[in-house]
Amino acid sequence: MSIPFELVVRSGAGTVQTLALSAADAADARTRAARDGFQVLACAPSTSASARAALTSARARRGLDITTFSYELASLLSAGLSVLEALRTLAAKESVAARRAMVHDLIQDVSHGLPLSGALELHPGRYPALLIATVSASEQTGDLSQSLRRYAEHQQSMRALRDKVVGAAIYPALLLGVGLVVIVFLLAVVVPKFAVLIESTRRELPWSSQLMMSWGRFAARHAWEIGVGALVMAIAVFTMVRRVLRDGAKASWIEALPFVGATVRKFRHAQLYRTTGMLVRGGIAAPRALQLAGGLLGEADAARLAAALQMIQEGRGISRALHDAGLADPVAGSMLAVAERTGALAEILERIAQFHESSLQRSVELASRLFEPALMIVIGLVIGAIVVLMYLPIFDLASSLQ
Repeated sequence: MSIPFELVVRSGAGTVQTLALSAADAADARTRAARDGFQVLACAPSTSASARAALTSARARRGLDITTFSYELASLLSAGLSVLEALRTLAAKESVAARRAMVHDLIQDVSHGLPLSGALELHPGRYPALLIATVSASEQTGDLSQSLRRYAEHQQSMRALRDKVVGAAIYPALLLGVGLVVIVFLLAVVVPKFAVLIESTRRELPWSSQLMMSWGRFAARHAWEIGVGALVMAIAVFTMVRRVLRDGAKASWIEALPFVGATVRKFRHAQLYRTTGMLVRGGIAAPRALQLAGGLLGEADAARLAAALQMIQEGRGISRALHDAGLADPVAGSMLAVAERTGALAEILERIAQFHESSLQRSVELASRLFEPALMIVIGLVIGAIVVLMYLPIFDLASSLQ
């Protein structure tokens, strides 16, 4: 009976690769690989793709903080430790079993002769492609610790910018949520009770109050259906918000929203320029850096970036290609043109990112200052209108009694 095995091998040309074989046991798999001219570095039974994905997903949920991991690894390498010694030190300090297992996987791969980038690449979905590309480039230039530190600082700056944007949206979201809850409570609970009370008086009501009372009678008769519908709507909204937060707001419909789409797109452009600058500074060619950073863009901008990369391959300059593709505004285009003349592409890309980030922060602050009072006014008017329409019949009844 044959068992599938996965082998990490070194070819005659010196390249390290993964090989899949079916053999009776591990010794047979090693023998067959050696017969084909490969040097076997590691051999393990192959798990199914679904099982491997499930394991990766489970560990990712409980996994390492990649930013902290990169910074600590950079610090240990700067202190003079080898990659293997640094990884063993990080594994010894981990108190969570799942995180310690992730580091032990790297230790095992590196001890079998793989470079750190190759070890990271053996675990797809666990480590970001940007980290793998950064490590791979730094292994060729010999500045692994500096590259890891730059990657950690880059992630911290992106996280700080994301936190500012999300933090500015929390208060309006809470205000809107509380306002909607109050409105639903008035319409679904209070208005039906008033409708029953006012209906018993048999008095003529204004058309607006009649409309409100009609809704109250309808809500009283279909309370369960309305409750279930509200619950389904709440679940749908929660699912949509959760998907947006998980996927990084990459859906195309988000860009069509007024103001929100422009803000999200500006945020992604800032990520694109800062990430590309970090990769270029680490020794990665600009087209490849743009391709790697393209995963941060939305669907429409990703297509524009693909068109820009095609222009660059045809010999057009980066500034011209990004401008024609709609990924560089006049300021960014001018700064990129200067970078092409001076060769300081990494520095210019980081300056463009800073320009976008400062513009984004000003836009978010201005929007929050205008949107929050406007939202409070709208919610107050809606709640006030409901209350007034409910109490108008009572005022009319009280005046008739007098």
